[in-house]
Amino acid sequence: MTISVTYDAAFAGSTVDDYLAFWTAGFVTAGHGYSNTGGFSNGTFDGDQYSTHGRNGSDYAFIADSNDTNGLHYVWDPQLPASNNLNHYLYGSLDNISLGEVLGGGGGSDFSLSNYVVTFSGLNLDSVLDAGRVGNDVHQVIYGLMQGDTTALEGVLDTLLGTIGVSTNSTFADITAAINAASATAVGVQSQVDDLALAA
Repeated sequence: MTISVTYDAAFAGSTVDDYLAFWTAGFVTAGHGYSNTGGFSNGTFDGDQYSTHGRNGSDYAFIADSNDTNGLHYVWDPQLPASNNLNHYLYGSLDNISLGEVLGGGGGSDFSLSNYVVTFSGLNLDSVLDAGRVGNDVHQVIYGLMQGDTTALEGVLDTLLGTIGVSTNSTFADITAAINAASATAVGVQSQVDDLALAA
């Protein structure tokens, strides 16, 4: 599946890196004292989505989303030290990340964002139970965002965007054009195959 990106039209001329810096400045790091400050949309240790607010007083937030029902999981083992690699980590299927402001939902319903929203879909990251924290892209992306650090997410995006000739240093408008061109090429190739099959 090719990556897809949806964004507020105001960011069309901005690069992804510019937007991530904008979001990071507002989020800073996960705070406490709000509803929905770090948790699943429809469960305690498992769910379709995981989300958290930024620092106290910040409306910035992110939503980590799986296309699978209860596709994200959190491991907490009270018998292991908190610092143990196999404790306090997330695993599962991570397909979409949304960044923005004004987090709503939760408590059994999907999370939502209202302002400055950008969504990256088609990440297709997977990890399994016992993956631990180290080398676990699902955990690294989500935990990084909890710290206001987009480095892991940027790495994933650059890998995916690189396949269509753009990067996080490209504007959203250029990325959209590249995605559309890649989709058109894929459709054209399939059409040619179908035409050859009919001709035979």
